Amino acid sequence: MRRHFMLPLICMLFLSCAHAARAEKVRFGLREAAPLVETAPDGKLRGLEYELLSAIFTAAGMETEPYIGSNARLALAAGEGTIDGFAPVVGSPPDGLTLTDSYITYRNVAITLISRNIQLEAPGDLKGLRVLAFQRASKVLGPEFAATVAQSEDYREEPVQALQAKGLLFGRYDVLVGESRVLQYHIAQVLAAGGDPVRSLPIVEHRLFPPNFYCAAFRDPALAARFNDALRRVKTDGTYDAIMARYDATQ
Repeated sequence: MRRHFMLPLICMLFLSCAHAARAEKVRFGLREAAPLVETAPDGKLRGLEYELLSAIFTAAGMETEPYIGSNARLALAAGEGTIDGFAPVVGSPPDGLTLTDSYITYRNVAITLISRNIQLEAPGDLKGLRVLAFQRASKVLGPEFAATVAQSEDYREEPVQALQAKGLLFGRYDVLVGESRVLQYHIAQVLAAGGDPVRSLPIVEHRLFPPNFYCAAFRDPALAARFNDALRRVKTDGTYDAIMARYDATQ
């Protein structure tokens, strides 16, 4: 009799533990950069990068509690212990954090207006131009870019991509530097808000930089290991490619 009593008890304890594991929450930092990560009208997050991260966390058996901030703010919050981890890691992560494998590739480009006929073939060609880039761009886009903008009085880093788009379209800057999908999205949004039908964007993309392979970072190395394992699984089972294909089809 005691044997029969112990078996259901063990099963109940196992299910309880499994439920607790599923309910594990991780406070994770994200920065909004539509269309990669953005807040929908219903208040929920959406976008290519958000869906990729959500799939990875689900496969890892973790539930995220999102913490939204700029690149600099996320790094600070992780260093202070306000959050358990964040993505993407732009520049060097704070001491004590463990980087994961790369989960997304950014296509950082320089964008100019067609009407300006600006010729750019290398980061050094940005010398003398008014350049507006994403936050911490000088930390991740290579030494030639960093050296060039360090000598410029007209270089600024802006965490709000919508303001970047306005800076180019309204003539305040000659060049935007950032992720191609993000900048094109915001340029289209600004034009549409002004009544432009946006049949095609009045811009030129200059591929001055190699692809950037971005990682997440965690305070706990065990969480980073679980993330990496889940990333491998969503790539193997086709989930990762299915999400990428769905968003690429809308570009």
